[in-house]
Amino acid sequence: MKKLLVFLMLGLPLVSQAAGYKSSLVVQTGEFRESDLIVRTVTDLESNKICLAFYIRTTGTSPQMTCYDGIAGFRSNINQVGHFREGDLVVRKLKDSVNEMSCLVAYVSTPGTSPSIDCYKRRPGAKDTIERSGHVREGDLDVHRIVDADSTKTCLVAFVSTQGTSPSLTCYTSHPGGKGNMTQTGYMREGDLVVRKVVDEPNSMACLISYVSTAGTRANIYCFDDQTGGYPEVRSQPQSQRQPQPQYRPTQ
Repeated sequence: MKKLLVFLMLGLPLVSQAAGYKSSLVVQTGEFRESDLIVRTVTDLESNKICLAFYIRTTGTSPQMTCYDGIAGFRSNINQVGHFREGDLVVRKLKDSVNEMSCLVAYVSTPGTSPSIDCYKRRPGAKDTIERSGHVREGDLDVHRIVDADSTKTCLVAFVSTQGTSPSLTCYTSHPGGKGNMTQTGYMREGDLVVRKVVDEPNSMACLISYVSTAGTRANIYCFDDQTGGYPEVRSQPQSQRQPQPQYRPTQ
């Protein structure tokens, strides 16, 4: 009986150690720092996804994350290849040279902010330069147009000049050789809400940008193909095939 008790006591540490073992397939596989921007590479080894988590070294910040498929296992190599600063706004271009991805990140270094990011596939052998090719300032809203010519991408950054603001960023395909400017063509204000329509003429894109002019706000950008250059042909129908049209009634 005493021998059995001794054997059980010796086995207890082994049981305790086994119960404390934890396995994780989500791991940090890299880190990038530039000034007050931190980017951590998080890899899901089970799904072969590489995720980039962006955040700013300031109080009350919120992280933003984007993921893409890894083409070389969990390997990645993140470097900064371009940037500019305009007042409080900072825009940086990062490149993952292993997985052929480019990311633009826009942020301000103020408490309570969070970055805005957009990643896209880069063309192998493409140059990594970015160029500011347009700027619209209307009221307290600034909109910057950034062109990544070799990747045929154009990105808009919208930024409201108020305390604790966070910029917004969206990218779309460029139309090489397009001509024209970036201008505001529409405006609406109802209460605290402001909506501005900005047209990117060279790329035939129109964007609605909505925001409120209060501390801690973030603009919202929605872009779509601009079809103002013409309308589809409307063919008349015989009277017998015409359907009655609903009548518009304004809200009382």
